[in-house]
Amino acid sequence: MMNRPRVFITGGTGFIGSHLLPKLYQQGYALTVLVRSPSLKKIVGRPDLPPETTLVTGDLTQPESYQSALKGHQALIHMAADYRVGLPASSSARRTMYQTNVTATQDLFDAAQQAAIPQMIYMSTTAALGETQGSYPDEIHQHNGVFRCYYEETKQIAHYFLQQKQQQGLPVNIAIPGGVFGSGDNSVLSQTIRAFFRDKIPFQIATTSRFQLCHVDHLCDGLIQLLNPDIQRQNFLFTGKDFSMPMLFTLMAEMGKRKIPPFKSASSLNALAWLMDKVSSLGPQMPLSQEALRIMDGSTYMYCSDKAKRQLNWSEGDPVQELTAFIQTLADEVAAENRSAK
Repeated sequence: MMNRPRVFITGGTGFIGSHLLPKLYQQGYALTVLVRSPSLKKIVGRPDLPPETTLVTGDLTQPESYQSALKGHQALIHMAADYRVGLPASSSARRTMYQTNVTATQDLFDAAQQAAIPQMIYMSTTAALGETQGSYPDEIHQHNGVFRCYYEETKQIAHYFLQQKQQQGLPVNIAIPGGVFGSGDNSVLSQTIRAFFRDKIPFQIATTSRFQLCHVDHLCDGLIQLLNPDIQRQNFLFTGKDFSMPMLFTLMAEMGKRKIPPFKSASSLNALAWLMDKVSSLGPQMPLSQEALRIMDGSTYMYCSDKAKRQLNWSEGDPVQELTAFIQTLADEVAAENRSAK
């Protein structure tokens, strides 16, 4: 059997990574995955690790823990990030996020450059390009400097750093997804869907904010395309269809034959969000934050994926049909929980 080209992956045991690894293996790649602990927790809905996956125990924020393992790899895919939105307004929470999303990213690509890895992929986010005021710009859109959450700010800094490295000759392609969903997803989206079917959502925030959603399988297809050695130092948006929270609640209510939660204005929740931020800075997780409210200010993070469709023959699939199926799966899981609890 021919030698498989070896790919070093960060974030391989996360939601997107767990779906990407089997696809990479099927495409003929050998996989090295950086993990914090060799004892991996199985998360329902996420695919198993492919056979022959090499696990490297290390910490992204400690380059000495993985530097030697980078040697001999033909590609690097960096997906690991601190994705929290609704961060407590404490300096320690911000410092941790900055270390992971900015400093560790810079260190990793410096180490990959020293290891002479010829093909690299960095997974950015549309948040790094910023709010679009209802238009659908492309990859060259510049952030306007208004950050609604600290995650957005750290990803913008890392994105800009890697664009500079691209211009200096680093062989890195930047993937820029919007929102992603699929089995094994523990994001705010899936938590909200579950909470709705558990009757735990008494109201929704009145907002015109919109975002894009795409099934994880389609994003993975796009990421794999960026391993093509003919594609060098390029940026590609992988976005799906645009949605809003009121659209989602209407869809869920129709599917579950339930009432649509009543609306509350974001401004009426400011004091509560401030109080919950104070509590969360002491440790407990809170369902509301000032950051979360800022994201509901009518902003739109919507981008056009025409370049990926044209140059990579990429497809976003059918986001409405796939999201409907995803919601139904979570609704069925909650119904099964309720039956077993009786």
